[in-house]
Amino acid sequence: MITTSSATPDDLTDFVNRMNARRKKLVQGSLRRDRLDFVGHSGAKCLLFKAPRGFGKSVQIALCAQAAIDREEDCVYLDLSSFWQEGVCEAELVANAIVAVLAPQEFSGMQSRRSLKIAALRLLIGREKRVTICLDGVTDSATIQRFLKTITLETPETVRLAVSERLPGTMVTLSVLSDVVTIGPRELSFTLDETRSVLPVETGRAKKIFNMAGGWPLLCALAGKSNTSGEAIVHLPEIQAYFENDVLAQVSQPLRDCLINASWLEEITSEACDYVFKTHDSGSKLAELASLNSLLTASIDRPNCFEINPTLRAYLRNRFIEENGSRRSYFLKRIAFWHWRRKEHRLVVDVALRAQDHNWAQRLSDQALLDLALRQGEIEALTIWFTGIPRAKLFQMPSLAIGYAWVLFFSQRASEAQDILEKLNTFRGSASTGQEDPNGWAELVRAIGLATHDELKKSDASCATWIDTYGLANPVGRAAAQTCRAFIAASDRQFAVLSDQIASATVVSGAVRHRYAFGWLATAGVLARLLNGDIYGARSEIRRAQENENVAYERTPFVKGMIATMELQIQAEDGSITPDESTVQEALNFALKFGVTDVVWNTVRSAAEIYIRQGDTSQAFLLLERCRLLAKERGLKRLDMLVRLGTEVFTMGTRTRTPLAAEPLPSDEDLLFLPNQNRAIQAESALLQASRFLHDGKLGLAERQARKALSDFTAVRDQRGEIRAQYTLAATLYLMGEEKQALKRIAEANHKAQQLGSFRSLVNRCHFLRVICPESRALLDQTATEIPVIAEPANKGRGDQRRIVDRSALISQKQVRVLQHAALGLSNKEIAARLHVTEDTVKWHFKKIMRGLKAGNRTEAVLIARSLGLI
Repeated sequence: MITTSSATPDDLTDFVNRMNARRKKLVQGSLRRDRLDFVGHSGAKCLLFKAPRGFGKSVQIALCAQAAIDREEDCVYLDLSSFWQEGVCEAELVANAIVAVLAPQEFSGMQSRRSLKIAALRLLIGREKRVTICLDGVTDSATIQRFLKTITLETPETVRLAVSERLPGTMVTLSVLSDVVTIGPRELSFTLDETRSVLPVETGRAKKIFNMAGGWPLLCALAGKSNTSGEAIVHLPEIQAYFENDVLAQVSQPLRDCLINASWLEEITSEACDYVFKTHDSGSKLAELASLNSLLTASIDRPNCFEINPTLRAYLRNRFIEENGSRRSYFLKRIAFWHWRRKEHRLVVDVALRAQDHNWAQRLSDQALLDLALRQGEIEALTIWFTGIPRAKLFQMPSLAIGYAWVLFFSQRASEAQDILEKLNTFRGSASTGQEDPNGWAELVRAIGLATHDELKKSDASCATWIDTYGLANPVGRAAAQTCRAFIAASDRQFAVLSDQIASATVVSGAVRHRYAFGWLATAGVLARLLNGDIYGARSEIRRAQENENVAYERTPFVKGMIATMELQIQAEDGSITPDESTVQEALNFALKFGVTDVVWNTVRSAAEIYIRQGDTSQAFLLLERCRLLAKERGLKRLDMLVRLGTEVFTMGTRTRTPLAAEPLPSDEDLLFLPNQNRAIQAESALLQASRFLHDGKLGLAERQARKALSDFTAVRDQRGEIRAQYTLAATLYLMGEEKQALKRIAEANHKAQQLGSFRSLVNRCHFLRVICPESRALLDQTATEIPVIAEPANKGRGDQRRIVDRSALISQKQVRVLQHAALGLSNKEIAARLHVTEDTVKWHFKKIMRGLKAGNRTEAVLIARSLGLI
């Protein structure tokens, strides 16, 4: 038996050996996370782990000890939740272990009357080598608390502590000391990448489990061992037993009741809790649940608001229903009224959906409903909500009909939306009340609705007229109309005016906090980059949108869905990663349900490319056929043309039989869209014809069509299209015996792909040409080493500031390429060899560069070009 009066070295040695075995078992197969160790907190004196059971505190303490041993530090590791022989307190046990580890000979000869705690402190104070003391399961004993505080305050920086508490609120006095870093549930939770690495499940399911479990380690582990979907993990018996016996059992009954009530709220605040449940002391209880029990976390974005783990919330809500089932509707109405008073209409909708009471829509004011639909963009929630309203009641409250039409337009149900607006006009004309629309809401919805149906020319004109008529009286509508015009400019590739359009719409949208408009403005910016082919720029635009509070990326599902479709296109193009199936399906589901023509086609094309790259051609063509049927069903003519052209390209590249070849290509008479949209379709059609001729060996016709395609792509500033056209033209020229010109074309295309990050367009075109024209393989194999690797460009760090290069720039794209090579220190001769031109041509370009940039020499020209973001 170990006691203060009769401690023997053998007794302590046995305990320390047990601890070593325990540590090795805990760390075996565990995920090592340096951010939770002293590696991630180099200046910390003490790491204090505070979280409920199931967050892996014991594992992290063991990992801290193992890391210290790996660093060849002296280490004391004790798990105080294990049993030890009676008669010795925690502080004495820790002191014994410190002396035994740091001075084993002194410990063996130490007299029983001498205080080991004083001896332990002396050893720590005089120790020059690093010492790490790792203690798991520390209790609230006053003696151990005082001993640890003394070690923290009185020992040198070479001594460090890693401590976890056994019960909530144990280590309060230690946590307030300087140089003590508290590591709570938020830090101990797994990240998405960590969840994927520890769960033996497919990536999509791991992501669902992570979202529902909130990264709670034990919840993730339990869910990963079952076949349950992410949403249903709360029903697992193991998780329910864990919450009941290990989590809630540590909470006093008053706090437990407060936590169950709080879980029923949409937003957890003391004011809401007191109002809904008619209490007066929720504030102190919520604070205790957060600070001591760690079952709530303070919101980062909203002061005085708490957040709760999604699975724990679901479990507690089920407990609430069991205890208050008969009063469920009563409490929901009080929650709804609380948010109603605060004009938080989106949360009112959420409560209404939970209550399954669609009749609440009729009680919304005009301002609230239009605010939800037009300004906040709650499309998905309102789509569900409106389904419970009888059609006859829609017209008794015009704002209901207008809001419903708006939702229908953005759900790609244009014919139904038009029908609603027509019937509203008829009702207004026949009604004796003489209801009017002084703010022009109905006309605005109709004008913007035309754009969702891809009637962009009419929509642009209607929005311009609406702004002139109602813009001053209705700033929210004006922001929506200007945003619509900005998106139209992006779709029509009017890059020169787009930045001004976005800037103007941003000012108005910011004044009225029009977050739905901000989402569309962000999408317009990304779409413009993608249509231009600037993948690096598109990625920067997305990153900026996700970080922009006005865009409300995390809070607005519709905006998040749109950004997801853009991210898929970038991932499919840059070639650095292959999106998993859940990512592809998430983007497709949104695009096919809500997307406008540009969003739908570009998302479907990217997904089809991914499927073909994975060898699943049947899935790719099923998706293309589904998209074409959708285009015909919705009457989207441009989408139908794009799918028709794209499908034949995929068909030729995969040697798949299709009846499409018998169908005529779009004629000029069919092109009734915006000018650059027409020109883009003509470019795709010309490139397809060039491919047909190349396949058939009709080289003269192939060259003519390839040059036409290149000219059209250049006119609409589609640089990815230029890459494809350049390669097709190069293959044609090579077969015509003009190898030097072919190599020059390929060099230009490779360089452009490197600058833009458009690697897949280049790789896909190479593969396509090898399939349709095997004779071109000699050229393509010869230049394969010149294809740029997937890497960051030199000026990617300035990607946020780079503008889409206009053809009226100070110097041409060819001259930019010459300067980029000059910036690497290459001579004229070396530059000529790289670009497959003569040395005189390089000198001629430098003359143009000096004149355009007003530079005196090559070095100055490079510096000026860099300052302008050209290189």
